[in-house]
Amino acid sequence: MIFWGRKFKAAWWSVWLTVIGVILFVSLGQWQLERAAYKDSIKQKFEQRLKQEYQVFNAGDSLDDLEFRKLILEGQFDNAHSFLVDNQLHQGKAGYHVLTPVQLANSDRIILVNRGWVQWGATRERLPDIPQPLDSGRVAGIARVPDEQGFRLGKVELSDNWPQVIPFIDIAALQRQFSDRLLPLILWLAPDQQGHYIRVWTPVWADPVKSRAYATQWFSFALISCVLFIGLNLRKVE
Repeated sequence: MIFWGRKFKAAWWSVWLTVIGVILFVSLGQWQLERAAYKDSIKQKFEQRLKQEYQVFNAGDSLDDLEFRKLILEGQFDNAHSFLVDNQLHQGKAGYHVLTPVQLANSDRIILVNRGWVQWGATRERLPDIPQPLDSGRVAGIARVPDEQGFRLGKVELSDNWPQVIPFIDIAALQRQFSDRLLPLILWLAPDQQGHYIRVWTPVWADPVKSRAYATQWFSFALISCVLFIGLNLRKVE
């Protein structure tokens, strides 16, 4: 086959290499588009439920379909048994998320409340002070179901020292500390609640726009592979 005075002739290995590369790049691009769609669905659910009214949560209420709902807990903080979730970033700075248990009124059930972000101290050995929350027995926030399937490094190791630093939230591991009274739910403390920590809650780990940008990159690589394959295999006809 001759194009513009050039003949197309490709070695079999270059054909297979190009085919494999294009399939790989297109697959990665499609995967990023699926991630973007998934993140969009989470953001939409989060934004829709932020427009709803608060509802009081009681110990006997169902835990189904609570994700991102605005809840009010009636109970008291147990500030003496707080946790610090390590390696949390805010505006490029490293710190902790402060988790303090709340025992629900008229019940022995407990829910962990994420009170927000605090920066690391001067050294990793010097942990930040955790002041007693200023609450009146009613704690408002956004329900979040901890992700038990995500990639994790290390494991949660408990001790008798407080506050305790943990690498991630593992409800099953933390149950031992609370004699299996811990509900599988986290409450993101509402920004308008009195507290001592920075609270900027977001439901996804990365913006969907970034996933679409990565998808565009992968599709571009597929196109470039095809162009290079054709261009490098055109030989001038003598």
